[in-house]
Amino acid sequence: MEPHRKGDLTEAIVIAELKRREISVSTPFGDNERYDLLAEDESGDVWKLQVKTGGFRDGKVLFNGKSQHTNASGHTYEVYDGDVDYFAVHCDDVDGLYLVPESEVGSQMSLRIADAKQDHRTINWAADYDFDERWPPEPTPSGWRDALIADLRERGVDVMDARGTNAPYDVVLRDDADTLYRTSLRPGSVSGERVCFDTGKTRAPGPETIDLVLVRCRDTDETYMIERDAYDESISLRVEPTRNDDRRTNRAEEHAFGRCWPPARLDGRPERTA
Repeated sequence: MEPHRKGDLTEAIVIAELKRREISVSTPFGDNERYDLLAEDESGDVWKLQVKTGGFRDGKVLFNGKSQHTNASGHTYEVYDGDVDYFAVHCDDVDGLYLVPESEVGSQMSLRIADAKQDHRTINWAADYDFDERWPPEPTPSGWRDALIADLRERGVDVMDARGTNAPYDVVLRDDADTLYRTSLRPGSVSGERVCFDTGKTRAPGPETIDLVLVRCRDTDETYMIERDAYDESISLRVEPTRNDDRRTNRAEEHAFGRCWPPARLDGRPERTA
């Protein structure tokens, strides 16, 4: 089945499931909104839902946390980055419906159904995201970005928010030496024993105007710091140790914010001070 037809079928199934539960649901007019549905809970709160088709492989329900668009240059992908509240994920293979906060999803996510060899804290268990267990949502879920900024300030880091400006970065961090670091904030998730995050908003304009990338991973409850010139197109951080101790492996623990802050002066960059 063609992807867009499969998407339409999944959306119809999700709408039917919501109506079966007597949940008020509406669809936006046209294709200009990034969400698929508006769902109203019993308290009158309205939630923006993005419907996703889940695939089943290796005991896990898999789905993408980004949208695909086609233009003259080919396919482009973009994370939702706060444009929706939740993903409504339906997997026909297991007849499952799941409600996943957008703030917990990076570029992709997996929900494990089958038992794992080890019950590791980074596993996202499908049962924890079962729709009926998650609905209605918490009245005021905190976004990953606000949680990350709050975490930085609790650590005593001076954070200047750049939202609302035309800057290509999200915040500016200041260390004790008054050095400023232009910083991009990204949500991350664990997939295949690695912390992954969408690099689409950090590839361009790149290290010329972004110094640091901070990744907040809900699965590990940790914030990671990566120097922007450490990667070209993409990078992931390994959570579990590898069989071979390869020095080229980017270990998550070595990028933990508490271990890396303040950063060493970035080589080849002019020092920026307040």
